[in-house]
Amino acid sequence: MLNIFIKEKSYSDKLILKNIQLSIPQNGLYGVVGKNGAGKTTFFKCLCSLTPFKGEVSYQQQPLTPQQIGFLPTEPYLYEHLTVEEFYKFYSLLLDIKPQNTMPFEVNKTLLIKELSTGMRKKVYFNAVLQKPYTLYIFDEPFSGLDITSVLQIKKLLKKLSETHIVLFASHILETLSDCKEIYLLHEGNAQIFLPSNLNKIEEFLSL
Repeated sequence: MLNIFIKEKSYSDKLILKNIQLSIPQNGLYGVVGKNGAGKTTFFKCLCSLTPFKGEVSYQQQPLTPQQIGFLPTEPYLYEHLTVEEFYKFYSLLLDIKPQNTMPFEVNKTLLIKELSTGMRKKVYFNAVLQKPYTLYIFDEPFSGLDITSVLQIKKLLKKLSETHIVLFASHILETLSDCKEIYLLHEGNAQIFLPSNLNKIEEFLSL
């Protein structure tokens, strides 16, 4: 079980998140939504220990460490003067693992990172993150900047990954949340829990 307790997270005396308590008992897809500025990225950074906060995150009653988390940020940073293949090797060296030959997305490994579109860069980072199994996967807006074909590919990939792992992801595309076990709506620092059957209520709220 993954337990998340964020008592408080502030930036420059501005309260961003407060009294968030979530328990995720099993593997599956879990969505995070909210209006711009609601704190979705901050929420993920707290889980990944990328920013200090008051609270704790645990898995199976033990503190969750950054090494247990595979994280894809909204705009992943890639070294632009490396080729795709060089980046994969660099990433695997950081993780102290062997580079994988089989990856979910086909990308020309001879191209320089700077030659890739936003969507292709995201696929490269997906491939890198998925070289190693993690306890928890977090994807911050994985569908942004992608064409419809890529969106469907990643939606299918996340669903498959969630069969054996806990997968948290944020998305502005509500249709991508249909396979989630639960959806967490961030509003005024708190998290409200919805089921996929209530997507219409989420849409109504976000449109206000």
